[in-house]
Formats: sequence, C-alpha cells, structure tokens
Amino acid sequence: MKTIPYDCLKNPAQSLEVVDSNNAPLCIMAKEDVLRQCLPHRAVALLVRDRRGRALLTLGEQGWGFSSYGQVAAGMSCESSAQDILSREWSQEGGRLASLGLMPPSPSNGLTFLHLYTASLPRSIIKTRALARDRHLLVDQDEMKGLGSHFGDLLSPVMYAALEGGYLSHF
Repeated sequence: MKTIPYDCLKNPAQSLEVVDSNNAPLCIMAKEDVLRQCLPHRAVALLVRDRRGRALLTLGEQGWGFSSYGQVAAGMSCESSAQDILSREWSQEGGRLASLGLMPPSPSNGLTFLHLYTASLPRSIIKTRALARDRHLLVDQDEMKGLGSHFGDLLSPVMYAALEGGYLSHF
C-alpha cells in the first residue's frame, strides 16, 4: 500500500483526505474543493458537558447542534482533530475525550464519516458559555430526548440524526 506524503503539502490544515466507502483515504485535495464537490471525507463533532452531565448545544445555521464541529485535516487522526478543537475553541489542553461513535456518510451529515466525541469541562467554562442564550443551550439527558421527540425541527440535521441513531443515549 502506498503512503500519502503529507509532509510535502504546503498547508496541510487546508487539505482534506477524500475517503472511499470504507473510510480509507483515496487522495488529498484542497478543503474548499472537497466541500464544494460534496466529496466523502472525515469530520468530528464534539459535545461538551458539565460535571453534572448536561450538554451544551450550539445554535448554527441549521439549528441546535453539537458544541463544536470541524473537518479532519489531511494526515491528522480524528481524535487529534477533536483534541485540537477542544484546545482551540474551549481552552482545554489535553482534555479527556470519550467516543460516542462513528456516523456513516448520509445527506444529514454532509456525506462525511462523522466521528462523535464528548468531553466534560469545568463548570465555569460551561456556565460562561451558557449565559449567551442566543447562541448556547444547556440541556440534560431528558431535555435532549424531548427536543428530539417534540422539537426535532429545531435541531440541526446532524444532531437529529445522532439522537435518532442512538449515539446520544448516554452522553
């Protein structure tokens, strides 16, 4: 099997691996081209929680969704990408991640192999973000189920699919 020479990339953070139906890399392309052409690639979604287990949802263009989301840069592992998001967006170096599972490509997740993670953060961080009620929503497990059952149209397609798929049954 050939190895992909990641060290020759000018800007690996702006490149993604296009993957096949088995999540194996096929080639490396510019991020903007992969997204524009809706080619299968890898992404991660992070659901941050407080110590009591409540999840912090973020309001995006498509509705309430995961706390953070990002594509996996070429040559980077999914867990490393989630750690990078945890560090960059949540100021948590080396935080402990737990895997919630892998969602296969579908129209709801932009045809990505979506690796789902959760992380428990200090109350002070969650509390500060939760104060921005127009942008964040702090929910417990029952409220999350209620959103999915009764107000699914308020959730992003990815969040709704994760709830329906059982990925968030014990976050």
